[in-house]
Amino acid sequence: MSAKITLRKFGIGLTLLSVLMLASCGGKSEESANNNAEKPTAVSQVKPDKKGETSATGTNTAISADAQKLGVKPQDETTCPSNAPIKGKATAKRGNIYHTTKFPDYAKVKPDICFKDTATAEKAGFTAPN
Repeated sequence: MSAKITLRKFGIGLTLLSVLMLASCGGKSEESANNNAEKPTAVSQVKPDKKGETSATGTNTAISADAQKLGVKPQDETTCPSNAPIKGKATAKRGNIYHTTKFPDYAKVKPDICFKDTATAEKAGFTAPN
């Protein structure tokens, strides 16, 4: 009878271990899928240079020639020059928006263009995010 109880305990333990393993694997695959979705590919980093060009995602998020005259190019993927700290981002859903240094995720924003101040950004057709 003790062998039967030991076998039952072993079976329960094995079942619990299997459930835990499956639960942890499910979370990791979901997490890795999210990480893969956030990582940019070489194609998604292509930025339009001329009005009317289509971006890598297939949406028209080009910056007008007038806006390009008023702004400057970013130094790198997330940094604007110190003399033009306002980050301009052309989006398909929200339109052209700008982010000031007081924006909560300012450091994470990947600008398409940079402006010296908000008045210049607004003159170029950019608006503050809602």
